[in-house]
Amino acid sequence: MFADEIHHSPQPVGDARPFRVLTVTADARIQRALDVLWREHEVVACADSGLAVAMAVEHDVDTVLCDQRVPPALGVELLSQVREVQPRALRMLLCDRPDARLLLDAVNDCEVFRIVDQPWNIAALRDAALAALRAVRLSPPINGSALSTDEAERTRRLTAVVVIESDAGTQQRLRDLLQAHYKMHFASSLDRALQFMEQHETGALICATGPGRSELVASLKALKQAHPHMATIIIDPLDDLDRAIELVNEAQIFRLLRRPFNPSLCRPFVDAALARYGHIKQQPQTAWRVAPAESASPARAPEHLPQQLLNRIRGLPGRLHDSEAGT
Repeated sequence: MFADEIHHSPQPVGDARPFRVLTVTADARIQRALDVLWREHEVVACADSGLAVAMAVEHDVDTVLCDQRVPPALGVELLSQVREVQPRALRMLLCDRPDARLLLDAVNDCEVFRIVDQPWNIAALRDAALAALRAVRLSPPINGSALSTDEAERTRRLTAVVVIESDAGTQQRLRDLLQAHYKMHFASSLDRALQFMEQHETGALICATGPGRSELVASLKALKQAHPHMATIIIDPLDDLDRAIELVNEAQIFRLLRRPFNPSLCRPFVDAALARYGHIKQQPQTAWRVAPAESASPARAPEHLPQQLLNRIRGLPGRLHDSEAGT
């Protein structure tokens, strides 16, 4: 369940307008299906990639659902522009078997709220619309700017960045890149990471995922549910696109690195993750904008974790409190 303190707070914010979603697709069949699926909402249809970004602003839309291909543009290109000019609108990508490059762009450039892959799960698509509606009605956009120099220095000094990586070579590479700049802790397992996180407030988690790590994926989902402000950077081989999409939707990962990763991205990603953590801590209601979807994979559902492990994750310090959330 999404963080209890936030989850118990949803009082509508006095906005009686219908939920307005911009759908960007050149496929008339997809558009007809979306019109039917979201008939209780106000759907603004666009089949022209050249007009899509301007329409998002003109209609002050709450959400933009963009097809992977709207010739001559790509959906991620349009969503990246929407993020700049209409930050209030949550972004969703509709795709047919995305490749690794598309996933990297969707997470790192667009900060997508959901990826909807085909064949569609109709219930999941409806749930995504409801989650987006709740998010935009309950919270302002998350401040996308960098922290001030003083705030950034204080965050780096007091807030930990934890790395979970079992490969010694990769762990050492990350030490060389990050150790001198942040309050770092390196662990080869989730258990060792949690031992540190139980004693130190953690703002960002860098975690290596891959085949055979179902418990780790489920734990990342549980972590996002209990601590939505904690930003997660995933290092993944992207050899299993279903797992990657699952991490985007159900663990709301903040940044994605493909193994072997580009070292020049590490510090910018960590700085952005700590800024995200700080901004949500300052405005807890914005945590609705990173609300994870319910788990679609029973094997990797948080509720199937051992209760002791769930309790440890939920009990980590730095949790958003009732008073902070305005409840």
